[in-house]
Amino acid sequence: MQGSDLILVMEPEHLRFIAAMAPEIRGKSLLFGQWLEPQEIPDPYRQSREAFEYVFGLLGKASQEWARRLGQKGMKH
Repeated sequence: MQGSDLILVMEPEHLRFIAAMAPEIRGKSLLFGQWLEPQEIPDPYRQSREAFEYVFGLLGKASQEWARRLGQKGMKH
């Protein structure tokens, strides 16, 4: 992970794990849902179809927002 420019995780617990295991990469680790409200994307494992569809929608929104923001950043350089 040290060679990565950006590390996206789903839950705050993942950020805490990274901070504990590799504090030097904490600054480039963010929630995938950073630009959503709420920011956390829940794990739909063993949940209802509706829960899976909800998470699928969140993933789509988060993906679009990251692509938009990373695209803007890329155009500035």
